[in-house]
Amino acid sequence: MMKWCWLIVGLSVSALMNEAVAADWESVTQNAVGDRFLVDTSSIQRKSDAVFYWEYREFPQPNNSFLEEAVDRPVHGAVLNWSANCTSKTKRLRQITAYDKDRQVIKRFTYGENGSLVQPRSGSSASKVLDFVCDRK
Repeated sequence: MMKWCWLIVGLSVSALMNEAVAADWESVTQNAVGDRFLVDTSSIQRKSDAVFYWEYREFPQPNNSFLEEAVDRPVHGAVLNWSANCTSKTKRLRQITAYDKDRQVIKRFTYGENGSLVQPRSGSSASKVLDFVCDRK
């Protein structure tokens, strides 16, 4: 029985590692304070009039104000899941995973349909990411 447990654990870890390796992070832009914005191009999926994708934001300086809720460690990165409407140039936040400087998970947030709906300011880094995703065929 114990062998089966270890086999299941091993297969689960292997699947997670393959998923992480399968990501194709492409740098899209960097803002004036050095925050980097990357998109996993392999995650871009069109469903009807919506586009779903994963974004990674890397903060050279702690950016805890980026999160809507307080956390107990400095935030140096976040992986975000978005759905976007390319016609209205709006996007809804679906999930966030916050990371510390050593890329250890601080906290995961799941919002689903209740995530904040935003329309990035034209020319902003968030707008450039949205344009990048929407221009992908």
